[in-house]
Amino acid sequence: MPTVNVAGQEVHVVDRGSGDPVLFLHAFPFNAAMWEYQYADLEADHRVVGIDLPGFGSSPAPADPKAATMGGWAEIVAGVITELGLERPTVVAASMGGYLTFELIRRHGDLLGPLVLVATRSKSDDVDTWEKRTEQQNALAGGEDIATLAKGMVDNLLSQASLDRPELADYVLALMQHNLPEGWIAALEAMKNRPDAMSALRGLANPTLVVAGVLDRVTPLAESNLISSLVTDGELVIIKDSSHLPNIENPQAFNEAVRAFLAKNAEAAAAPVEEAEPAVDAEADAAEADAPDDSAA
Repeated sequence: MPTVNVAGQEVHVVDRGSGDPVLFLHAFPFNAAMWEYQYADLEADHRVVGIDLPGFGSSPAPADPKAATMGGWAEIVAGVITELGLERPTVVAASMGGYLTFELIRRHGDLLGPLVLVATRSKSDDVDTWEKRTEQQNALAGGEDIATLAKGMVDNLLSQASLDRPELADYVLALMQHNLPEGWIAALEAMKNRPDAMSALRGLANPTLVVAGVLDRVTPLAESNLISSLVTDGELVIIKDSSHLPNIENPQAFNEAVRAFLAKNAEAAAAPVEEAEPAVDAEADAAEADAPDDSAA
């Protein structure tokens, strides 16, 4: 099981396939395994890398969960990118992973290639959301079981059609439970104190695909529209029959959208750069034509 040690924090990574790199950042409260449908689809012609953030999946718990910040996590991700030799990877990030990507843009934008932002928002938490996250932290610190919290959240994360598929709902629950309480507490701390990202996104030059589930109740479509309008080169794709987890609820449509985006940017990167025609100074040419011909003297 591959691991990378960054500044004393050991993190588990998925590292499969070869080709242009694609880096996946997971949502809360999930882990790198939430992208399995995408790894399987892309690894034949891309190097796919997923990171279990501290306390999630197979990564050990952080030493001090209440000290977690998006900035600290951004340094971990930047360290993984450097350690694995990923050259400007396309970043695919969902929900909390999008918040982390915004911090990477601020700190290490030169390390990032095109972006795929899934079911995320640029605004910071409002007071109600901040308080709900704090309540969850207190419940976990008081011994509340992750399974209980996960069961209370799943209805809000999936569309009704997805909830009507017991195997899918069970799979999502299993992903949510394969994490540590310290990881949940750290993530809640980092999320509730993250800064607003609109200024970081405004005019961003990285090609950006924004993906939204048509039935998402956690991140309304207006939030995705806002992100696609803030960046310079933004494209919005809405995935039908899905809510907050379109990559799991409708993986075929999601993968098709991501593949089309990757192909478009690969073609753009491979296209030869046309040299600009030398500028013609009409006034200078006219002056030269009117000048006396000294060669006859």
